[in-house]
Amino acid sequence: MPSYPAQSYPPPSSYPSPSSFGPPPPSFAAPGYPQAPGYPQAPGYPPAYPDPYDPYAMSRPVGMNGKALAALITSVAGIGLCGLPSIVGIILGIIAMGETKRTGQEGYGMALAGVIVGGVVVGLAVLWLLFVVAAGASSGWN
Repeated sequence: MPSYPAQSYPPPSSYPSPSSFGPPPPSFAAPGYPQAPGYPQAPGYPPAYPDPYDPYAMSRPVGMNGKALAALITSVAGIGLCGLPSIVGIILGIIAMGETKRTGQEGYGMALAGVIVGGVVVGLAVLWLLFVVAAGASSGWN
């Protein structure tokens, strides 16, 4: 096995000082926002975090999500109309759940209820359709 000579590293005092690299990068912090240490803020971009003193920075939309309400109404309406509106209720409920999670708006529970009720109504409508077809086939409908 070959033997390699030990490598000698320069002592720590021979490293260049940080001041020899030139002046520090310019600070691009937006007015009113603190500059993150070591990371200059690029011009034209908002800061990485909102101002804690701005009351409107993280406010959520007011009120209930309209799609969540429509999902529950159409899902329940499918009970009397052979389950067809319940399919629309399921789709609206899925969309409304995503919107309420993203925006923080109220109505997630109503959207979830619309999806559940719509799924149950569609499932019962499919079972009823299968029962009618099976009953007709056994009675000799042709």
